[in-house]
Amino acid sequence: MTTPFEVSARAVHEAATILLDHTQDGLPFRRLWPLVLQAGPSLEDDFRAAAPGATRGLAISLGYTATSLVKAGWLCRKRPVWRLTGLGVQALAEYPEPVDFLSEAGERYMDWRRNREAFDAAAALLQLVPDMRWLDIEDLAAEYEVDAYTLASVFQGTRPDGWHLALDAEGTTVDVGITLLSNEIETWRNLLSEDRLLDEQYSSQDVVRALPGRKMTREEITALVLGETADDPVLPERPRRVWILRGTDEGGASLIRTLWREESVVSLDAGRMSPLPTGAGPQRVRKVVDDAYETMPAGRREELAKEVHTFVARIQDGDIVVCTDGPKGYIGVVRGPAVHQQGATITYRRKVDWRNLDAPLDIVKDLGPSLLGRLGDADARIVDISEFASRLEALAGPHPVQEPPPVEFEPYLPDITQALVSELTQENAAWLQECVELLRAKPQLVFQGPPGTGKTFTALALARHLTGGTPGNVRLVQFHPAYSYEDFFEGIRPRLTDPGGAEAGGGKPGADSGSGDGSGVVFHLAKGPLRRLADAAERRPAEIFVLVIDEMTRGNLAKVFGELYFLLEYRKEYIHLQYGSDDGSGFRLPPNLFILGTMNTTDRSVSLMDAAMRRRFSFMELHPEVEPLNGMLERWLEDEGRSQDAARLLAELNRRIGDGPSGDQGFRIGPSYFMQPLAHGGRPALARLWRTQIIPLLTEFHWGDETDVAAEYGLDELLRHLGIDGDGEQDTDGPGGSGTP
Repeated sequence: MTTPFEVSARAVHEAATILLDHTQDGLPFRRLWPLVLQAGPSLEDDFRAAAPGATRGLAISLGYTATSLVKAGWLCRKRPVWRLTGLGVQALAEYPEPVDFLSEAGERYMDWRRNREAFDAAAALLQLVPDMRWLDIEDLAAEYEVDAYTLASVFQGTRPDGWHLALDAEGTTVDVGITLLSNEIETWRNLLSEDRLLDEQYSSQDVVRALPGRKMTREEITALVLGETADDPVLPERPRRVWILRGTDEGGASLIRTLWREESVVSLDAGRMSPLPTGAGPQRVRKVVDDAYETMPAGRREELAKEVHTFVARIQDGDIVVCTDGPKGYIGVVRGPAVHQQGATITYRRKVDWRNLDAPLDIVKDLGPSLLGRLGDADARIVDISEFASRLEALAGPHPVQEPPPVEFEPYLPDITQALVSELTQENAAWLQECVELLRAKPQLVFQGPPGTGKTFTALALARHLTGGTPGNVRLVQFHPAYSYEDFFEGIRPRLTDPGGAEAGGGKPGADSGSGDGSGVVFHLAKGPLRRLADAAERRPAEIFVLVIDEMTRGNLAKVFGELYFLLEYRKEYIHLQYGSDDGSGFRLPPNLFILGTMNTTDRSVSLMDAAMRRRFSFMELHPEVEPLNGMLERWLEDEGRSQDAARLLAELNRRIGDGPSGDQGFRIGPSYFMQPLAHGGRPALARLWRTQIIPLLTEFHWGDETDVAAEYGLDELLRHLGIDGDGEQDTDGPGGSGTP
């Protein structure tokens, strides 16, 4: 009798065989799976017969089973694409029988699982390799006591960040021992070239070699594993860093008034901890903290360990320290290692050459708003502000120079072009230029109006114009009642893990994604669209970024924006985020990030936009009866060479809406309903548009006022009244068609 394993083996083998013809680019699972069924039409029936109680089908089972191939290095699976590696091609030749093929992959999977922690740690270490450096995979494997060939194979399947930096002793892929396809060699070559590590003189079509002088020594790798600093002089010189340090005495007064000033030091109280050597790694510091404070909450222990490790190991001779005392700022240069002093508690000290004790800075006037924002977290004892090193180095020199704070880069919004005016079928640039002027004054703008007025279309077109069409600089989100701060900005989110506990490559388990084993879940702090765009804007201040919020009043704005309400109005200020992801440095909405919103004025939830939010946005109306929409449909019809009957039909429809029981001009319909192909495909198409789009909308407008919508706004009635026949031409003999849609 056939077993489920045998059926799964056939499916995996069929998939691998199909992928032999797609080794260059691979195949997404949604395309691969039909080909598997075509090659093995009885697979699904055989699987149901072999496993009648299975809770998942063969397609999902294949997604899980293929994990063995990934850990064996035979399959690279990056959502949603599956691609056979050179090792996979070799395995198909060596194990032509499906059961043998999957059994061998299973054995290699178990090798990985038995040493899972070591393999995962080795992969994580690759992300810590300094820029323009590479390492010997034999040295890396020795550090974690795993087999180098197995480690290289796992890297081929899982492709962790930095996988290409693990080479053989000579900096090539030759002696790593794995089989590579030509496209894999080319990928390796490109990655090394991007990292400025490629030795072009000694690389060839079949061999890739890294620059020998960039190889990390075994001692450097060991230091990286321990999180400590190696003594090897080959290590790249570390750039100067800048730190905010805070300390208070028993009375709560700043130590810069007493101990730090009098003894030219900075200090950190470490409580009951055992002494640590200079340069101690983070794992060692955390162990000492855990031993000393077993009953302390885990979060506080982690925070304390981070502070102590920074003071003992990360701060180095020559770094700049900044201390504040109310509005006064003091700057000094670290001179020497951290030393501990034993008393009732452990205190670590570092000598500091203070540069302005007699002439402290005015931190508000002298440091500028961006640096001032980093000083705002009163709870953080140590904050890294190295991004301001160039600004503070002048103040920390032998003869401090106080210069005016740098003027922040002012984003430039381009004026409106005729191309954009034409794209939006507007008569002139005046209305759009006013939008730009409003954004220059206040970087949030809402387009409001009834349905069909092109609010979203206009917002996206304007966003593309403002960003110069740069891909990635425009992001659209749509609010809805369930949308929250965690969706919009950042929040704790689950992520699937594989059976071994390592985080899956992404996606949900199943036939469509073909990834993840789904046996566990971890939680992490995930960035939402606003946080991602704001971070990108902060990194690239010379570019314009635009977030388009569609249907913004459908969300609970107070819930969605949270503490960001403040930043919408005060763009130069910093706040500390509720999840603490700013690490005490503060967060702001960069001045080059603009927000465009759309708001449907017929939506009953519009009233939810309170006065505080309205004050933070400018508003531009898009209404059929006012500029720039009045006459838009007529211009569009003329440009398209079409009859003006559609414009007459819209005008009559809106006249009747305005004369209705509500008398609300805001319920009128915009021209975009008549700027789509359905409106100009003949009488049947127009009737379909009327029945499925216009009538349902008007039914909602007149809900509860007893208006006979079909009689008042029926297509036949309007065409008859206007003297237009069913095909859009004037009919002098009477209306055409029959019945009201």
